[in-house]
Amino acid sequence: MSSDYYKILEVSKDATQDEIHSAYRKLARKYHPDMNQNDPKGSREKFQKIQEAYDIVGNTEKRKIYDQFGVSPDQMGSGGGQGPFQWSFGAGNPFRGAGGGGLDDLINMFRGMGADDGSGIRQQRRARVGADIEGELSIPFSVAVNGGKVDKKIRRSNSAKEETISITIQPATENGKKIRIQGFGKPGQNGGSAGNLILTARVEEHNSFRRDGQDLYVTVPITLKEAVFGGNADIPTPKGIISIKIPKGSSSGKKLRVKGYGVPANKEKPKNNNGDLYAVFSIVLPESWNVEDENRIKELNSEIQSPRENLKF
Repeated sequence: MSSDYYKILEVSKDATQDEIHSAYRKLARKYHPDMNQNDPKGSREKFQKIQEAYDIVGNTEKRKIYDQFGVSPDQMGSGGGQGPFQWSFGAGNPFRGAGGGGLDDLINMFRGMGADDGSGIRQQRRARVGADIEGELSIPFSVAVNGGKVDKKIRRSNSAKEETISITIQPATENGKKIRIQGFGKPGQNGGSAGNLILTARVEEHNSFRRDGQDLYVTVPITLKEAVFGGNADIPTPKGIISIKIPKGSSSGKKLRVKGYGVPANKEKPKNNNGDLYAVFSIVLPESWNVEDENRIKELNSEIQSPRENLKF
């Protein structure tokens, strides 16, 4: 018994050819084995059923036969009483013309559909989706965090001309993320759609910032005076420049947490919230000192307890 091809394609029986084509492309992308690495066997079987359904109802002439008799033309036997569908070529034969053509009329209906399969009935060649192409995409650190656009030069496999495309980068994009550009893979066969371009995100390093999950860490240089007496420092964040307070007696490596100013929430992970920003202080000394300053430092140092006093193995 034939499968319900309309149900497989998730369309109604009175759907237009354009609607069937649109449904096929949507489902083919959804169940393509390359898109379902967690279940390659299941997706492959589903993909094959979708392809089989589209081969019949996606073809106007084959659809007429399927709608009238409930089976695909491929399931019909090559002669009366043969194959999974029994034919009667007598007076009640719906394909019997004035000249008594019978099966010949049926065969003529399929003339010009494609290559002969050896049974006298020509069949349409199966459309095949083009293969995917893989590559890499370099993304600036700030764009990976906040989202934005990145231009990339590509050359389609069926063209010698190089073109530039603008790729949308979602906020909170992580290093190694796969970005799928539809239709920029290898051409399809027999009318099938082109494959996809699969780009692996390579997030560039930043001079001052680093990322740890949803949190950001920024190195904030401070002077010796600011480390001793405290002060204020303006620092850049994904939300703009903010002012933070430098506590008195801040040593290099001391961290100050700024809640909610880290990596924005990832739309693909609804449970994620905005990360936090950690300002890590780093004391920066002058490259040169005058004699007076050196003497004052020496005098001050003689009165301060050594910070390595408790350093033991």
